[in-house]
Amino acid sequence: MATMQATRIAALDDVVDCHKLGEGRPPLFIVAREGAFAGIAEATGWITRHRPALDALIRTHGGVVLRGFPLATSEDFSAAMGCFEEFSGGYQGGAAARRSVAKGVYEATQRTGDQSIPIHQEMFYIRDYPPRLAFFARKVAEKGGETKIADMRAITAALPPAVRDRLEALGIRNVRNFAAKTGSAQQDRLMDKRGWDFAFYTDSEVEVDAICARRHMEPLWHEDGSLTVFNQEDAFVVHPQTGERIYRSGLHLEHFYGGSYDNTGAAAQLRASQKYPSGAFLGDGSALSAEDDAALCAVVDRYTYQWPWQDGDLMLLDNLLTGHGRRPFEGTRATEVALLD
Repeated sequence: MATMQATRIAALDDVVDCHKLGEGRPPLFIVAREGAFAGIAEATGWITRHRPALDALIRTHGGVVLRGFPLATSEDFSAAMGCFEEFSGGYQGGAAARRSVAKGVYEATQRTGDQSIPIHQEMFYIRDYPPRLAFFARKVAEKGGETKIADMRAITAALPPAVRDRLEALGIRNVRNFAAKTGSAQQDRLMDKRGWDFAFYTDSEVEVDAICARRHMEPLWHEDGSLTVFNQEDAFVVHPQTGERIYRSGLHLEHFYGGSYDNTGAAAQLRASQKYPSGAFLGDGSALSAEDDAALCAVVDRYTYQWPWQDGDLMLLDNLLTGHGRRPFEGTRATEVALLD
């Protein structure tokens, strides 16, 4: 913390100290002083009392990190999340496989440590996305594995005019593929080989159709039992509290969808074989030019930040104002997530 900037937040009491990575950079670190809390009950009591201030700080800074709070287990994380409202939409139809580990708590994406997860907003491919997220570092990896974040306000403001104009005119078309029903929670290294039953938490095609209708998605069933899901979205979303218009899209993830997340080449081969390749495209189905794609990715990289995590860190993010991703890692990493209203 020595390289961070100390800052005083009048709305928080003197049992915590606050720091920033730099002026205008998310997130705000809220660090409990030694002996501030005797246990999880005292910590959750503090969170509840300071909810209005925390809500405002999450909006202002894009996110906050609670550090030094007595959080060690999934149950502790669940108790802390009980101070907030759970996202009512759930994770049905989500892109990444997630297993529930406690009330309101899921394991983070279980991509292997050699894979990097690029910056994105959670469930960017669905209109009714969780407004906020929480990440809990139950155990940090021996090397790497940091959850990184990006300032979507700054990214939106810095979008190249040519890219912005195309996004405004065409919007976004999302395409995602799921394998036939597997009857098993066994995960495949390749995202598109996950069974639709695991992704939608049901083995009923009728229920999947109903979920898609509720979430403004168009399902296309194939003869082999596999599923392709489409949906059209605007590339910019107005924040319900601040009124800011923010870029929300996976268009900058083309290299990830194209197979860069899998070093074996199998992902790229699978995508090349798909009638409707998974990915985020312009609304007419076209892709950005290589030049525009490089410019967009450069803007995202410019406003991406990372720092060393500690066991027990809890990060609360505004899911529109702040994107997130993950660095590759070595060793054991246990990160959990909650979807919040």
